[in-house]
Amino acid sequence: MVPTPDLTFGSFRLIEVDNRVVLPVATHIRVLITSADVLHSWAVPSFGIKLDACPGRISETSLFVKRTGVFYGQCSEICGVNHGFMPIVVQVVSEEKYFSWYSGKLLDA
Repeated sequence: MVPTPDLTFGSFRLIEVDNRVVLPVATHIRVLITSADVLHSWAVPSFGIKLDACPGRISETSLFVKRTGVFYGQCSEICGVNHGFMPIVVQVVSEEKYFSWYSGKLLDA
């Protein structure tokens, strides 16, 4: 969840994140999910995906997104006191934008 002072005008308070999952459009994506503490559930309704994240186990699914955009989800497992503040944001961009974003991340590392 993004702290209140860091929000920009028009952004969503409880479903915005500081690091979005960025994916290229029209590409087969393999999704691996796990957890470090308790049971979670990675759910993005627009993709039709709800995958449980279990400590010590890797869950797997795949997706193929046909259009660009920003897709919102959240943890849909009652996983603890901060359960209501576990948003998921997936940003799907063109391949060119994805590769420029990716190369920028490599330079930051």
